[in-house]
Amino acid sequence: MAITYEQHIDAPVETVFAFLDSDEKLKTWMDGLEETIYLADYDRANPVGARFTQRIREGGRITEYDGEVIAYSRPHRLAVKLWSRDFTTKVDYLLHSEEGGTRLDYSADFEHTSALARLMGTLFSWLTRGILNRQMAALKRVAEAEAEADAANESMGAGPIRAAGAPR
Repeated sequence: MAITYEQHIDAPVETVFAFLDSDEKLKTWMDGLEETIYLADYDRANPVGARFTQRIREGGRITEYDGEVIAYSRPHRLAVKLWSRDFTTKVDYLLHSEEGGTRLDYSADFEHTSALARLMGTLFSWLTRGILNRQMAALKRVAEAEAEADAANESMGAGPIRAAGAPR
C-alpha cells in the first residue's frame, strides 16, 4: 500500500526540516511519539545508516518500531525505513523551497508481513490516512508558528529563533 501527501507550509524549508530532524521537535507534531533511541554511534551531520527504535504510545500502550535512516540531505530530504512484526514501511519527506514557504512531498510505502496483516492494513487504511492528515496538519501548524515567531523577533531586532541543528 502506498500513500502520498503534498502540502504547502508557510515557513522556510530550514524551519520545516528542523521539525523532521530534531527528536524534540518531532514530538510536537507526531501523535504519541514518546522517544527515539539510537542504537549505535549517531552522527547527526551524516545519519544515513543510523539504526533507532521509536517508542510510540498507541491507545493505552507503548509500541516499539525499529528503524534506519536511509536518505538524508539537509534541509531537503529525510527518508527512513521502519519495521515491526506486522509491516515494513519506507517513509520519505521531500522539501522544496517555493514562494512564500515550503512544499512538502510525503510518501510512505507499506509492505505487510502476512496475509492477515495485509488484510488488516487494507481494512484500516482509512485510519492510517486519518493519522497522516492529523500529523501533517500538526506539522504545518508548529512550523508556521515558529516561522511567525522568528519573523516577529526579527522585526524587533532580536533575530530569528534558530531551529535545532540549523546552520548559523
